[in-house]
Amino acid sequence: MKKYYLRYWRENALLVGLIFIGAVAQILSSVLNANVLNALIAFDWQAMWVGILWVTGLQLLYVVSLLFKIPYQAYVTQKMITAIRKDITQSIEQLSYQAYHEKHSASLASWLTNDMQTIETNGIDAVYEMITLIFMGIGAIIALLYFHWSILLFSLVSSVITLLLPRLMTKRVQAATLAATEEEEKFMQVITNSLQGFDTLFSYNLLSRITKRIAQGSKDVGKATVHQYKQMTYSAILGATGNVFGQIGVWGLTAFLAFRQIVPIGSIIATDGLSSQLFNSVGNINNYWIQVRMVEPIFEKFDSIQANPDKVYVPFTAGEPTIHLDELAYAYGDKAIFDQLNYTFEAGHKYAIVGKSGSGKTTLLNILNGKLTDYRGSVQLMGNELRDVDGYDIRQEIIYLDQLPFMFEGSIRDNVTLDNVFSDEEVWAALDKAGLTDLVQGLANGLDTDIGEAGRLLSGGQKQRLALARGLIHGKRIILLDEGTSSLDQETALKIEQDLLANPNLTVIMITHHLQDTIATKLDGILSLTPDSFGLAES
Repeated sequence: MKKYYLRYWRENALLVGLIFIGAVAQILSSVLNANVLNALIAFDWQAMWVGILWVTGLQLLYVVSLLFKIPYQAYVTQKMITAIRKDITQSIEQLSYQAYHEKHSASLASWLTNDMQTIETNGIDAVYEMITLIFMGIGAIIALLYFHWSILLFSLVSSVITLLLPRLMTKRVQAATLAATEEEEKFMQVITNSLQGFDTLFSYNLLSRITKRIAQGSKDVGKATVHQYKQMTYSAILGATGNVFGQIGVWGLTAFLAFRQIVPIGSIIATDGLSSQLFNSVGNINNYWIQVRMVEPIFEKFDSIQANPDKVYVPFTAGEPTIHLDELAYAYGDKAIFDQLNYTFEAGHKYAIVGKSGSGKTTLLNILNGKLTDYRGSVQLMGNELRDVDGYDIRQEIIYLDQLPFMFEGSIRDNVTLDNVFSDEEVWAALDKAGLTDLVQGLANGLDTDIGEAGRLLSGGQKQRLALARGLIHGKRIILLDEGTSSLDQETALKIEQDLLANPNLTVIMITHHLQDTIATKLDGILSLTPDSFGLAES
């Protein structure tokens, strides 16, 4: 977390300045209270009213400092929270396809929401509170020395005891906090899974399952949270115990010194207030320190998504979009999918991959797209071994269109361009090639029509066509089509496939379970993934 304070050191320096002004105003006000009381005891009305005016002015200064400090602290805090979220998502961007899918998307969502709330409250805000208390504590120490050295000495010894007592609970508090954040991640998964299954549960009249699962998940989160607060309470009680006995001791010592006429009677009210500030500062600093330590496991968890720093990629060399497979093999654990696969997909040619379900058709496309790199043998794109080059460079040349394309919440234009800059003419041209022109032209808002959450306002076939338009407009030279027209009517699917096959600039590799003769005759090759082809037991 330290790096974020350093990254925004200017903003934090200004905020610390505002905190310092407020702390000085409070300490000086406490010291002057003694002078006011001493003047009252001596019936020095002029000195008393001068003291009251000074105290009033200092309190007003404190209020003004809060007026600026509170909103500015919120601004700086949100700036750092945004930076943390940005660093997390940039780390996610660097993950491989396989590494990303080792995580649950709901867990990552929890990192960016629930964990941010924990960091903001127990981390960033706690640090600012610690800074405030440090200023208050130092000011109180200086002020107590002004009255008598013995008061300061007693206060310091009591403060050390107050500081050390809560640290007995540090490890237990950290463990409880980590357990609570992990339980929140699980709860986020339960919520996401339950709500995504609404349609299925609705069909079976089992919507009560949503409430049941979420209620149970909420109980589990509540149990972990209560345990966390128990550990924090034990820590706070230890600190409060030292605080109370320390304040009572300072009050008694000052009263004794006043009785011996070593300090004025008015010192009692001042040292009582100052010692209270000192002990509260020490006790609460420790509590806030424990809170700050609580977020360390969260940042360690964030570090776990860092890409492999030891991986060095070979520079990618662009060329003709040819793909060559040499003795290619892949297995999920001990289950072989295919073995000794040799084939060449020539640039500009059109191919179909056929085979029974489970024969490895989609697995092969995932290898070609750079999603799976733990294959054996060799796969070369434009002469580059796929496992040795950055997947980003691979996907600059290849677009993968699957059976269930994801739609982002937003407009048709948004889902075609994916925030890249294209003219309306280019968008319409892509929609026309995907067979969507008539549909979009018939909509009231045309390209700016909102398609709803996950494209719920579109049919399955319309989503596939929109995904195809998305791929075409981005100018990829190799198209991997994984049943990409399966949700379309036969006439539309045939037209789109014929258009793709007729484009001499594209290398097309399509998966299909039902290869039509009209398409087969236009192909340059058909790769059949069957047990007979590779000597494997059928999987």
